[in-house]
Amino acid sequence: MCGPCKRRTQSKPDLRDRLGNPAKERWYNNIVLNIPHASVGGLGISRWDDIEGLQSEVRRWTDWYTDLLFIPDKREGIQIMTSDYSRFAVDVERLVNDPLEAKGQGVVYKKFNGLHRTFEGKEEIEMFRYHAQYMRSLRMMLDEHSLLIDCHSFPSDISAVDICIGYNEDWSRPSDFVIELVKTVFGNNGYQVTCNAPYTNAIAPETGFTYNSLKIEVNKRVYLNEQTLEITRGAVQLRKCLGTLYNLMLNYWEEL
Repeated sequence: MCGPCKRRTQSKPDLRDRLGNPAKERWYNNIVLNIPHASVGGLGISRWDDIEGLQSEVRRWTDWYTDLLFIPDKREGIQIMTSDYSRFAVDVERLVNDPLEAKGQGVVYKKFNGLHRTFEGKEEIEMFRYHAQYMRSLRMMLDEHSLLIDCHSFPSDISAVDICIGYNEDWSRPSDFVIELVKTVFGNNGYQVTCNAPYTNAIAPETGFTYNSLKIEVNKRVYLNEQTLEITRGAVQLRKCLGTLYNLMLNYWEEL
């Protein structure tokens, strides 16, 4: 898990002076990339009852290579948060007392598609402790001029779309202008884009201030051979597209 980096908190005085009312402007000086499901760590001690069945689910639901795809070569103004563990060990994106807890798929999965999991000693407590640490570190990366990007991929049989952009309908929602800008960047690179379908919402930890959050879900077939789990040439184009997006976001300014 990447630790907190020094945040860029400088303002844009030329724009602020010209507008004269900071309540009616918005910009980003900090992009935080949250990459929660790229790891397969912790599976050896996860105590699932069907190892072969678990391997099948891991192949399908791990966000393979998102820790390579989304992380740019040049990281000025960009901070990165990645989990050390597979979602089948601890899912750092679940809420404490998450509604999915009723299905055995809360912070620590206990059931999944017919699989069952047991614990010994303090194993479950340690996983909850890691989850709390992860969320604390993520909060420390954020400020009121942050854009939090939740980075994911999904199996190709879920949807025919290439890119799904998800966001919450609450205080963390980016403006229509930002959402359209993100859609345009992907669309101009030949990707079929949807919003909040097949996936909705984005991670947005509570803080003492507001900031923007959105999720980018990439169809695995865009960059991955899903049978062999080998990365394909499509990853090169996707990385370039994401680099363009980051540059635009870090230079974005909008009068609200």
